[in-house]
Amino acid sequence: MLKCTENECVDCGLPCLYESCPYFKVTRYYCDFCDDEAPLYYFDGYELCLDCIEKRLDKVEGSHY
Repeated sequence: MLKCTENECVDCGLPCLYESCPYFKVTRYYCDFCDDEAPLYYFDGYELCLDCIEKRLDKVEGSHY
């Protein structure tokens, strides 16, 4: 889920370009359940990381892994 847009200024020493600078507004996405910033996937109506998707899946009895 879109959590926030952050200013990640790297203090490059140049005059600030504000909206034109790629670091001025950086969009961050976080998992709906664990709030970690990771690659997200749509699963069951949520945006989840792979760890949270794995926790929500049922394991098949008798499988080796």
